[in-house]
Amino acid sequence: MIEDKKVSIILCFFNEERYLKKAIDSVLAQTYHNFELIIINDGSTDGSDRIVKKYSDKRIIYQCNLENKRLAYCRNRGLELASGDYVGFFDGDDIMLPDKMEKQVRYLKEHEEVTLVSGGYRYMDAQGNVDENMVFPERKSDEQIRAHMLFGNCIACAGAALFRREVIEKYGVRLDEKNAASEDYRLWIDMMPYARFANIDECFFYYRVNHGSKAMDIVNQDRTSYNNEIRNLLKHAWEKRGFVLSDKDIFFLHHFFYKHQKIWKPADICQGVKVYVKIKKQLRDLKLPEGKLILRYYKEKWVRTYSVYWAVKKMIGVAG
Repeated sequence: MIEDKKVSIILCFFNEERYLKKAIDSVLAQTYHNFELIIINDGSTDGSDRIVKKYSDKRIIYQCNLENKRLAYCRNRGLELASGDYVGFFDGDDIMLPDKMEKQVRYLKEHEEVTLVSGGYRYMDAQGNVDENMVFPERKSDEQIRAHMLFGNCIACAGAALFRREVIEKYGVRLDEKNAASEDYRLWIDMMPYARFANIDECFFYYRVNHGSKAMDIVNQDRTSYNNEIRNLLKHAWEKRGFVLSDKDIFFLHHFFYKHQKIWKPADICQGVKVYVKIKKQLRDLKLPEGKLILRYYKEKWVRTYSVYWAVKKMIGVAG
C-alpha cells in the first residue's frame, strides 16, 4: 500500500504501568508505518512515565499533565497536536492488532464518502487472556448507525474507530470535557451532522476488561451521576436530529431501552406507546432518510425489553 496518508493515534492513560508497554508496542508494530503516536499521560503517579521515556521512536510525541484531567481533556489535547490525515484513539491497557491501521486506511481511501470506519474487537482479561469470540457491531451502514445512535452507542469502542481529521478541523468538533465516562458517544453524536459512518466485520484490537479501569471506577463510584450523564446524552442525540422529547420520554428510553430494564407496569407500557407515536409523528416533518429504521429499532428494543410484549404488540401495530 502507498502510505501517502498519515495517521495520528492518540493514546491516553492514567496509572497503566502494568499494561502500557504492550499497548505502545502494539501501535509501533503496525504494518502501516506512516503514523505519529501522541501519548498523553494524565497525571500518573505510578511508573508509567519511566516506561514511555525509554522509547526513542521519532514517531512518538509525549505530553504529560501535571494533574489528572480525565480522558476527554486528554483526547482534546491530542487532537490539537495531531497532524495526520486520519485520527484514532487508543487506551493504555488495550492491544492494537498489527494490521488495524492498514485495513482502515485502505477502507477510507476506497470509500471517500465515509468519514469514520470502525469494527470489532475481542475481550481480554487482566492477565492478557483473549476471548476467542469476536464482537462485531450489529449496525453496519451509515443509515443503520444514525438510527441506532438515538438509543445507544453502536460504534463499538473508541479504540476501534479511525476518522478523517478534516471533520474535526473544519467543524470544530471536540469531546465534551464535562462527560466522565461516555466521551466517545458524545463525540460521534456531534460529528454526525458532518460525517458518514461505517462499521465493518474486522477485528481491530483487544479490549481489556475486569481490571479496575479509570472509566469504570468513575461509573461505579457515582452511578447516579453516570445515569444522568447518559440521559443528557440521549436527549442531546434526539435534539440534534430535530426531535422534541420530554424528560419523561428520555427517562423511558434510558431506563427501559438503554439499561434494558424489564417492563410490566401498565403505565410504562402506555408510556412506550406514547413515545413511539410521538416519534413517528415528528418523523413526518423531519423526513430523515433513516426514519423507518428508527421506528424499526424502537420496535426491536420493545420486543427485547417488554416481558408482556405479546399483549401490546397489537397496540403498536395500531399506533403505527
